[in-house]
Amino acid sequence: MASCESVAEHLHLPIQSGDDAMLQRMGRQYTVAHYKERLARIRAAVPGIAISTDVIVGFCGETDAEFTATLAALEEIGFDTVFAAAYSPRPGTPALRMADDVPPAVKRRRLNELLAVQEAVGLEHNREWLGRDVEVLVERITPPRRAAMAVVDEDAEASDDAAAGVPDLAGTAGEGSVALAGRTRHNKLVHLAGDPGLMGHAVTVRIDFAGPFALRGRVVAAPTPATTGAG
Repeated sequence: MASCESVAEHLHLPIQSGDDAMLQRMGRQYTVAHYKERLARIRAAVPGIAISTDVIVGFCGETDAEFTATLAALEEIGFDTVFAAAYSPRPGTPALRMADDVPPAVKRRRLNELLAVQEAVGLEHNREWLGRDVEVLVERITPPRRAAMAVVDEDAEASDDAAAGVPDLAGTAGEGSVALAGRTRHNKLVHLAGDPGLMGHAVTVRIDFAGPFALRGRVVAAPTPATTGAG
């Protein structure tokens, strides 16, 4: 990854839990110390690499102490993105032989607590991009309401109140512009406005807003309409 320019500076490296006993019950073949050592080597080889991960809360037998260890690991490691879920039994998995003994209400509470911790960590990471010019591969046109909400919540599940104050991007880059979204080489979601012909092209965007789940910016360099095929 370090020597290949065509490979983006992002890696998904699931940790699942920050507690060794929990990892053992999950059947994971590593310890937290081993995970951190490998991650340190990755970060040394690819400085500034963005790391995303998976976490499961409420797995069979998870104690408050084990969950607290997971929160501590998230704060210490500083993931850019965390995909978290509350445990639920899956057919054909070894965990079916274990008791699903963490009450649903406890799972929900732990999941919400973990997401709150990661929201603060993610916001801190994203604020580091403010004022920087980044390459963005434009992937899609975003409907107006979703464009506003997605800066707050990438999955557009935020409330209207949470989305308040985030302007509709359509038209802000001139007549005929639409709200667009794309990804940086660090897999950061970026919202911008521009010609629909930018779809599928790389543009340079100056970041002027950072939320916990996404960035927003304005195009400072882009292919010409003749290059993009836009009228």
